[in-house]
Amino acid sequence: MIVSQSGSSCSNSEFTPKGLLRAAQGCDALRGATLGRRQPPHYFNPNGVAAISRIITLLFAVTFAALAQTTPEDAEYIKKFQEHYPKVTPAPTLAEYATPAKFDERFLGERLDASLDIVKSKANNDGNLAWGIAYWMTAYNIMYRNTGDPKYLEANLRSSEAVLSVRDDKKGTQLFTGETSTAWSSDKYAKRGRAVFGVHTGMLVYPMLDFLLLVKKEKQILDPKSDRYATIQKEALEALAWHDKQWKDGPADDEGYYIMLNQEDNLDGKIKPGNRLAALGRAIWAAWKLTGDKQYKDRAIRMGWYMKRRLDIGTDGAYYWPYWLPETPPTKPIDPKTINGEDSSHAQLTAAFPLMLAADGKVFTKKDVKMFGLTVNNGLGRLSTTPETMGVLLGSVTGDVKFLPSYVSSPDGWIAPALTNPEAKEKILAFYLNYQPTPAAMDLATLIGLAKKN
Repeated sequence: MIVSQSGSSCSNSEFTPKGLLRAAQGCDALRGATLGRRQPPHYFNPNGVAAISRIITLLFAVTFAALAQTTPEDAEYIKKFQEHYPKVTPAPTLAEYATPAKFDERFLGERLDASLDIVKSKANNDGNLAWGIAYWMTAYNIMYRNTGDPKYLEANLRSSEAVLSVRDDKKGTQLFTGETSTAWSSDKYAKRGRAVFGVHTGMLVYPMLDFLLLVKKEKQILDPKSDRYATIQKEALEALAWHDKQWKDGPADDEGYYIMLNQEDNLDGKIKPGNRLAALGRAIWAAWKLTGDKQYKDRAIRMGWYMKRRLDIGTDGAYYWPYWLPETPPTKPIDPKTINGEDSSHAQLTAAFPLMLAADGKVFTKKDVKMFGLTVNNGLGRLSTTPETMGVLLGSVTGDVKFLPSYVSSPDGWIAPALTNPEAKEKILAFYLNYQPTPAAMDLATLIGLAKKN
């Protein structure tokens, strides 16, 4: 066995294709050093041929080992995934894939005009504001942070005002309770009638408040002392206040949460699912940053502690959780296979609030972010183990095959935690470059920021 000065061994390497490749290359370098000479480049080099042979052998070994562990259910999912997402050949580089020009082409100009026409005509009837334009608004803020170009704030200003113009009270829309809300209702989800959903409010209000924070640097777009600025802030906070009656302190002295009320049938009084708590959590955290009102900060911190104590920790050290967080905090590590894991689409929203708090050093820490990175690697990316399956992502936070591949079409929320784990990063980027040629707004904006740093 050849051992380097750092103590690393040629026979010990991470059991991944990239790790084995590094091991084979490293062994040749060590052998050259041991022999006391550098290996000159030759057209035919016996040592080089031997290295290539070892690499191929090791790659076949890891591929067959991974395939041997693949269940029939896994194999069927991989087949469905690769049918749903035809592989891109050749795959682009990140620098080619994620450019401001591509973002502008797809999410500004006539595309934005058309989207705002839909906003004004359909309001939030089908939840289309929360699951549509809200993502564009958040992406505009990300793009401004990426580039410093105020045109993205201009786009968000137009979007915010369009969304506020179709609030229920502006349209004269009534709920099934007979009330008219200061938010955006939908008639899609509750059998008993039209209702306001906190997750929708949070998704729409968060990018508005974040925009108001950012635009303070660009007074030519919107002066913070103007009536127009004050109106956006007032109306966004009014929407958030609609949910005040759903807030509860507890159960622990430093915890708090929002309950279901006048939404889906038979759920009044039940604590909201994690993704709905997180959507409101991001909005109230932004509200505190904008206004300095300590009630927003207090609620956000309380909800952060409530959620942190109810995320299961797997035996592998990763975070896992179901759609409805357990009301009683888990007390010991758990096998993720025993959890009915939340779908990875909603789950990235559940994780978004903890990741936001972690970025500000509150409640969640860098260690927690790494635990979410393990969630990506061992859960969503469980099947990305060979060159043939690299980039195949699962629709369940626990790595279950129960959800369709369509659930992972836009995994933007998983990019940040994946960056803390080299294998997870490789898997998430492979999904985009190999399988997703048309990323959604937040995905593309986030990747543009990453490409700029690389």
